[in-house]
Amino acid sequence: MGGRGSGRRAGYGGKPETDDATPLDIRKLSRKGLLVPGNNFSWEWTVNNRVVSSISLRVERQALVLSYRKRSTGENIEQRVQIQTSACHLGGQRHWFTCPKCTRRVAVLYSPGRYFECRQCGGLAYASQKEGAGDRSIRRADRIRKRLGWVAGIAHGDGGKPVGMHWQTFWRLKAKHDALVQVSLHDVARKFGFLHRLLKP
Repeated sequence: MGGRGSGRRAGYGGKPETDDATPLDIRKLSRKGLLVPGNNFSWEWTVNNRVVSSISLRVERQALVLSYRKRSTGENIEQRVQIQTSACHLGGQRHWFTCPKCTRRVAVLYSPGRYFECRQCGGLAYASQKEGAGDRSIRRADRIRKRLGWVAGIAHGDGGKPVGMHWQTFWRLKAKHDALVQVSLHDVARKFGFLHRLLKP
């Protein structure tokens, strides 16, 4: 399996990130109708529309068998992961993985090493956990910009009110957006001042 466990970014405390550990989300498999006993299929991970990793899966009753090849050693690995379900409030059921290591019920498994396991067992951190106040504010501001139909990125300036949105809602979202922009700009100014002091002779 290409790229498994390679190129991981070390974060705060030396923890690699979840995005770099080929996340396998059972909710995506379920939405595509793939969790049918006897079904065989492959799953791919892509970066910029280029396949960087892939895996073969076989669905059994209450289990999913993962088959992949570890590129660094050429070893073929097969791992059986238990699946459990829970009832939804409006009918139907939701699927979950049972972490092979700690047996916790989880929606996503990761492969930071040889086998797939949950985020905690893999010692992984979310990218958002490593953000500073400025980065977090920019991300939240972009979320509001998307809702308002504005171009992503605070450098593009503000847009207008979306058609059909109440003015009260628009002004509330814009005020929140502007406050987040101020936090990000203050953080940039703080970092610039810190760097300026470091560069002073």
